[in-house]
Amino acid sequence: MALRSTEGPAVPTAIERFVKQLVVTHKAVQLYPFSSSIPHENALVVIELLHSILRDASDLRLGVSKEGLVFEGVPVFEGQPAYEAFTQEFYNRGLAEVRFHVGVREKDVAGFLGVLKSSAEEIEAAGGFESRLWDAGVDSITVKEASVKILDESQKPVAKTGDDEPWPPDSMRIDEILAAALGGRPRDERVLVRIIESPEVVTSYLRETLSARGGAPGGVTAATRFKELAAMVARQPAEVRAALASALADAVAGLDPGDRRQLLTEHLLPDARSNEALAAIVRQMDIDEVCELLVAGLADDDASAEGLARAVRYLAQVSMAQRDEVFNAAGAAMRGAGLAEETVNAVIDNVMPSQLTVRDRGDQSAERRALDSVLKIVEMAPRATGERFEDSPDFARLADEARAGLVDGDIVRAMVTLVTADPHGPQFSSMMALIEDSIDLLVRRGEYDVAADVAAELRLGATVEGLDPARVERVHSAIVRFAQPKDMRNVTKAMRMYERGTPEYDACRSLLTVLGSEAIDPLLEVLADEPDMAARKALVDLISDIAADFIDDLSRRVSDERWYVVRNVVAILGKTRRPEILSALGRTLRHSDARVRRETIRALSGVKDRLAEEMLIAALDDGDAQNVQLAARFLGSIGARGSAQAIAQVALGEGCGSREISARTEAIESLGKLGGPVAVATLEALAGKRSFLGSSRTRELRVAAEAALRAMSGGGAQ
Repeated sequence: MALRSTEGPAVPTAIERFVKQLVVTHKAVQLYPFSSSIPHENALVVIELLHSILRDASDLRLGVSKEGLVFEGVPVFEGQPAYEAFTQEFYNRGLAEVRFHVGVREKDVAGFLGVLKSSAEEIEAAGGFESRLWDAGVDSITVKEASVKILDESQKPVAKTGDDEPWPPDSMRIDEILAAALGGRPRDERVLVRIIESPEVVTSYLRETLSARGGAPGGVTAATRFKELAAMVARQPAEVRAALASALADAVAGLDPGDRRQLLTEHLLPDARSNEALAAIVRQMDIDEVCELLVAGLADDDASAEGLARAVRYLAQVSMAQRDEVFNAAGAAMRGAGLAEETVNAVIDNVMPSQLTVRDRGDQSAERRALDSVLKIVEMAPRATGERFEDSPDFARLADEARAGLVDGDIVRAMVTLVTADPHGPQFSSMMALIEDSIDLLVRRGEYDVAADVAAELRLGATVEGLDPARVERVHSAIVRFAQPKDMRNVTKAMRMYERGTPEYDACRSLLTVLGSEAIDPLLEVLADEPDMAARKALVDLISDIAADFIDDLSRRVSDERWYVVRNVVAILGKTRRPEILSALGRTLRHSDARVRRETIRALSGVKDRLAEEMLIAALDDGDAQNVQLAARFLGSIGARGSAQAIAQVALGEGCGSREISARTEAIESLGKLGGPVAVATLEALAGKRSFLGSSRTRELRVAAEAALRAMSGGGAQ
């Protein structure tokens, strides 16, 4: 039979029967547990119908629209509510196409339909529909996920780039390019780099974004976008990174002074302490100019002075200049703005205090009255010995601290400031002893913002020139105390609890970034022990955010005896898309567990490097059919013409790897994509092959080869 009807736009009967059985199987999967035989029995019927269809085609593709499934542009069971409702299950989860490859098994069908038990939100949290299929071990059914683009037709391009991109792009288009580039699309990454190279374009983009969009404060949105631009710069080759960082610094300099000050003081300087990509941008800015900007428009009140001191402290932490140089620049800027010497000294002393002070946090009348009531109850409590507790100096200090709003985090933060201000001083040991006794409580009590500040200050203090090695080691040991597995579990749990962009989430993220390599091993242990799939996905994404800076630390973990730990590490390394990961992937490509090798193949497909292509070719010799199938698919997708000979061996069943029909059919399809003399000769040989015994395997290979040849000649869709 032929799949395409010659009688007009009618859906072939075989396709209708297949879709009907798919709907029946879906209901069985939804009603019965996976261990029940009923879903699998229905799935077997689906497989039988699919085999009859794939006698004349290499695969079956069904499009997903809001109204129903579509086969070759024709709706299937158009207007019938039951089938429209079934299609809505896919549409609501963002699918645009479902593709059934040769080699589908009943467990694949059941697993595929089982993903629909999860809500759209759960699927998105786990990394999307395709990611859920990977987790379920379903490789012979693939999907295309839909994407929505918003185009402003009123914006007319004035020029085009070499990639036919309107130039300069408007802010909405830059949003799209940025999202696609961060997702790994090479073309969009090239366009985004060109945008970054043009400070005036970025300045215009930031200026527009600083106005509130999407219900979010403009400053927050602009800061988020700027962080993403900085992250893209950090992904570029070292030889161009400095120039791109300088261009972004110039873009910030082009903003209006008020906008620039808001962006710097509220977002870039605080976040740069724990974000190396941002820090690289800030280091390109002139210290004197930044200090003058921070001082401009400074109000004559304590709150403004404290805010200025905080911004100067952050600048000192991030800048490559000596602290004294930054403080001198800040002092000169304040004096140049006409501030009194008393105010200048007060701000500088706030930046680097010489003694521990407790500020009154204001009247806060309701809280003060409530606190006074509690203290009054304590005062009225009877004493067995008749003494008055309120006469005790300890009670007086307690009351004063409580009324001032002083908490443990304030004390620890102040002690760390004192230690790092004078790390060579005689009070170092006593202060460090107090800090070490208090540091474990911060994460446990949820004071993540204080913990991040303390860790950043300690790390900075350990870099002071000429500091005694024993003191450096002691500071480092204090930092490591934040990275205990129990603390990392609390931090990651908080990051799942709070939404991205909230102060709590940002504080946890900042703490992990500051901890850096010290956090890698504890985070991997937390990931290894996490039973929830969505939580594991969130952890993988979390570690992946900082993985590019710690490839060596992660690579050491591929020797772990636990296969699932190695698989997690490979997944994290793969998200970096860096050629530096190939050494580690060379080891995992030979791992004894097929699941680890499969994740390695997936990771290799995202690395743009000749060695990665050669490693994918080597994966064609894998003994696992799914692994060979995936390697062939990826090689065809990336257009690796140098792999044609190796793929041809798989297609002919002559390779050293698996010779199962699914792997051979995938290889045939990849040859159709690659083209060339080797591909044509191999496909013609398979297409002309006949079986005297009527082998279904030979027939499937022949049909797949014929379809690939038609695709190469433009006579069929791939």
